[in-house]
Amino acid sequence: MRIRVQQGDITTFMGDALVNAANNHLVLGAGVAGAVRRAGGPSIQQECDAYVRRHGPIRVGEAVATGGGALAVRWVIHAAAMGDEPASDRTIGEATASALRVAEGLSARSVAFPVLGSGVAGFPFARAAGLMLAAMGLHVGAQPEEAVLYGYSAADAEVLRRLLEP
Repeated sequence: MRIRVQQGDITTFMGDALVNAANNHLVLGAGVAGAVRRAGGPSIQQECDAYVRRHGPIRVGEAVATGGGALAVRWVIHAAAMGDEPASDRTIGEATASALRVAEGLSARSVAFPVLGSGVAGFPFARAAGLMLAAMGLHVGAQPEEAVLYGYSAADAEVLRRLLEP
């Protein structure tokens, strides 16, 4: 899997899927989730609500997919690194790995990731990014072919670039 860095708004990603920094109740409130809700339209939250009604909340560390709504992606993968428990090394790593497995199940070739846990959850950005990169390095599936890590600001994108340097 190739990993590259992009600076900017993840909701503008044009590819197969993007990962939402979700809570385990799949409520699209603030941060990346709020941006996904605003840019993607109400159908994404409606699909999340229907999932929770049928199956209950997901476990922190798990991920599920919905359609992409009005976004330029087919799917949104909701990776819960927080919710009923705070973001931690374990939950960020598990949510990243789970999102990759969901992407593979969808045959998604390109997936955009925010740095899970680093926004609303308040986890240190560079540490969360390092945990995600470690989880990505362990992924052995054929899909996705490309993971794009988004840093909203130029400074965040630069941190990501430095972490990717050999």
